[in-house]
Amino acid sequence: MAKAKTGDILSLIEIDHGEVEQLFEKIQKEKSAKKIQELFSQIYQELTLHARAEELVFYPAMREYEETEELIEEAEEEHNAAKILLEEMKQLGSDDEEFKTKLMHLIESVQHHVQEEEEEIFSAVRGSMEDEELQALGQEFQEAKAKVEPDVKTASPAAR
Repeated sequence: MAKAKTGDILSLIEIDHGEVEQLFEKIQKEKSAKKIQELFSQIYQELTLHARAEELVFYPAMREYEETEELIEEAEEEHNAAKILLEEMKQLGSDDEEFKTKLMHLIESVQHHVQEEEEEIFSAVRGSMEDEELQALGQEFQEAKAKVEPDVKTASPAAR
C-alpha cells in the first residue's frame, strides 16, 4: 500500500484510516479462510502500528490543549478496546464463528473511532495548532511508525 512520504499528521492519519477501511471491505467480501487470515494479519499490523504511533506522537501533543484532552482520553480507551479484540482474534481461526463476531465488533468500533477522530478531534486540533506544528508532528508520526514496525511485524498473526 502506498504510504505518504510527507504531510501533516492529520493527512497521514486519514490515509491510514482509508487503508484500514479498504482492508475491512476486502475481508468482509472474502470467502477463503486462508485469504481472510492474510487480510486479518494486514489489519492487525496496520491498526497496531497506527495506534502505537498515535499514542507516541499525536495523543501526547494533543494533551497540551484543553479542547482536546477529554477527546484524547476517550480515543485511548477505544484504542485499548481494539487492541484487546485484535489479540483475542489472533488466537482464533478465521473460520471460527467467534472470530467473525469479533471481526464485526472490531469493524464497528474502529469505524466509530475514526468518525469521532476525524470529525471532533481533527476539528479541535486545526483550531489549536499551526500548520508548521502539524507538519512536524507528521514527520514524528512517520518516524514512530518506522521505529515500531519491526516489533509489530514480529507480533502479528502471520509471524506465528
